[in-house]
Parts: sequence; structure tokens; C-alpha cells
Amino acid sequence: MYLKITTTENMLAYEGDVQRISLPTEQGEKSLTETPLPMVIKLVPGLISYQNGSGTHTLSISKGIALIDTYGIRITSSMVTQTPLKKLTELRSNQYLLELKLQKMKSEGNIEDISCLLYTLTLPTKRIV
Repeated sequence: MYLKITTTENMLAYEGDVQRISLPTEQGEKSLTETPLPMVIKLVPGLISYQNGSGTHTLSISKGIALIDTYGIRITSSMVTQTPLKKLTELRSNQYLLELKLQKMKSEGNIEDISCLLYTLTLPTKRIV
């Protein structure tokens, strides 16, 4: 299967053929070993694991979308990192803490702090291929 993973800032995280991929979805982990029927999958913050000729690799993503068609799988996420946290619970905990911090800032009405936090959440990642 052909796989292309990019960020919303058009930074390329991975492009190439894979034999297997696991995606984090709201219903749990979805594993694919061949290109299924065309579909769109909503991705939640978590870990993408894929296997190619050089072994198994793991990327950490924020929420995103996977478009699957006859050409392969194209994933777009607002943030992708090659050094993922060890546990999915850590990712969800960090997301929850950031959302609480943002909610507190909104209630206090400090627009500069909100802008600064949003900026750090949307920083583009480096190309990691």
C-alpha cells in the first residue's frame, strides 16, 4: 500500500510503500494490511504504527484525517512527531491539560496568552523522513 503522511502545514512526515498500518480512531485502533474500499477515517490523537521494508515505525499524531482510495492512504494531521510518547494515556493526558489551560485562559480574557498557547499547539513540525 502507498502511504503519505503530512501535516496541515504541508510538512512531509512519511511517503512510501507499507505492508501494514494501524490508525488511532474513535472506535479504537484500526489495522489495515491492504487498501480497502475508499473511505474517510477520522483520526484521534494517538500513535500510527506502520511496517515497511526496513521494519516497524511509530509516529505520534494529533487529531487528523485519513483518506483511503485506489491510490493508497493519505493522512493529514495538525502535528506529527517521530519521537512519540510511550503511552497513549500520556498523549490524552497532555491534550486534556492543554484544553484545561486554554479554557482557563478564555475565561480570564487574556488574548495574548491564548494566542501564545494556540501558536505553540500549531507549530509546524520538521520534515522527518
